[in-house]
Amino acid sequence: MKLIEQRLIAISLVRRALCIFIACFLSTVSVGQASRAEQHDQPLGCPDSGRFFWGTSNDAKLGTLAWLFCIDREHHTGQIFVAPRMIGLSEFNLGEDGTLRFQSLDFFGKNYRFGGTLKADQITGEIQLVDAKSGNPKDKWQLTATQLSAQNPHDNQPVSPGRYSNIDYSAEGGDFTGVDIRLFSVGTGTTGMIVFYESYWGEPTFTPLALSQIEMSKGTIQFETETPNGAAHYHLRLTVTGGLFIRDDVAHEKGEKAIVLRKSRSVLTAAAGKRM
Repeated sequence: MKLIEQRLIAISLVRRALCIFIACFLSTVSVGQASRAEQHDQPLGCPDSGRFFWGTSNDAKLGTLAWLFCIDREHHTGQIFVAPRMIGLSEFNLGEDGTLRFQSLDFFGKNYRFGGTLKADQITGEIQLVDAKSGNPKDKWQLTATQLSAQNPHDNQPVSPGRYSNIDYSAEGGDFTGVDIRLFSVGTGTTGMIVFYESYWGEPTFTPLALSQIEMSKGTIQFETETPNGAAHYHLRLTVTGGLFIRDDVAHEKGEKAIVLRKSRSVLTAAAGKRM
């Protein structure tokens, strides 16, 4: 009897240890997944000495692309937005005559390479998508970008700067899902970009698209993206916590609901908690 009791006790201890191990493992996985989603749900960062630049390029296959850079002239470095995050630069050279050349860090066997000028708070030139192994260009665009000012709401601005998003990390697919809308304040009004991490209505994914024709009407923000097939029309009906997002120029299935997006307090951020 004692031998049987000892075996039962040993089996019980093993089961208990196994349960604790599984619980800890699942907790670690859950925390890891949450941290990935939270990490990319934060405002885009730029050092205090750096400045954000916002620009666009025309692409025959995708439409009007959006670009976002952080340029730190003081320390001769910077970052570029590659959805869903800002990534650093491996090379940066800014001449006294305003000549600017930089190259991003590698991502998925590729990097971005830029050659042009930075003068009077405006960047102009050519940006290339380069194969990191061979150094050969895979695509290229003409780029014009302008420095962004502090992203603070103005009384005379119908559409305030802000971010609306439902971006999340899928553990099963190992990728990001959702959509991310960022509205920026510029001298001429409001501009912005949208990134689809899943294609709701046939849009390209992980591709920042520039917003145009941004207007506010009766609590609803309306805007467009330029595609090779013409303008795509969207609207975001504002709510207390964010907005309800849907596309207007496509047919919807019966009962299809608008996508619920959360609003973030800030669209950009400088270092040391300084919000933009």
